[in-house]
Amino acid sequence: MGFYLLENENPNASLRENGKKGYYYPRRSRDIQGIVVHTAEGGREALGIAKYLAKTDRTASAHVVVDDKNIVNLLPDDFTAFHVRGHNSNTLGIELAYFASEWGLDKEYEDAVIALAAKWCSEKVELYNITPRRLNREEWLAGKSGFISHAELDPSRRTDPGMNFPWEQFFTLIKGKAYRKAKRQAPRWQGQVFYVKAPYMRGPDIEQWQDAAGGLTVDGIYGKNSAKRCMAIQKSSGLVQDGLVGPQTWYATFGIVEE
Repeated sequence: MGFYLLENENPNASLRENGKKGYYYPRRSRDIQGIVVHTAEGGREALGIAKYLAKTDRTASAHVVVDDKNIVNLLPDDFTAFHVRGHNSNTLGIELAYFASEWGLDKEYEDAVIALAAKWCSEKVELYNITPRRLNREEWLAGKSGFISHAELDPSRRTDPGMNFPWEQFFTLIKGKAYRKAKRQAPRWQGQVFYVKAPYMRGPDIEQWQDAAGGLTVDGIYGKNSAKRCMAIQKSSGLVQDGLVGPQTWYATFGIVEE
């Protein structure tokens, strides 16, 4: 997979650690919390917007730009794009080749853009355990996982993706793609709630959960580190942070979060 802003250096930007010029950092300082949704406000051609970002003197970039026919990848996910003031380090930025004020005026085009955007986002939902839901600014600042508009994070300067952006349609498509795959792959909860007690709980289902949760020694023992990881998953999934792995937390660990 190529990345347009790596293959086409911006001569106006600074030289980065990767030896290329661009408005980005070739690294991340924080884990990905969610995805910021933008409208590019520059026409309906994704490649044209990519070309603009490769030559502009504005400090701007994103991870991807989408129109009705094309997904143009701009930067790798582990790069920090410059797309939202104050929140670049823990976000992915998606630019839609449209205008914030025009949603509802061309349904055929809009449906096609939303479908391709949902396809790209569903992959990120699975990769980074992002909850497919819309967040407001307060929820975002509290550390919840999800999707947020550019306007929510920069309200004094931005209005995108617009008041009429079809969030419900967008999430229906994302969930349809990501959840179907997750449900096919997720093992069934076996009915035992995991929690810290003496002696520690043990079992192959705990080992299976630890492997899916990540960041743990996979030993089949539910101890304090497992409970800490459990609460981190619960926090990012909008669940009660009690350190207990019941059915909701089990499936959230495998990328299935019920509304």
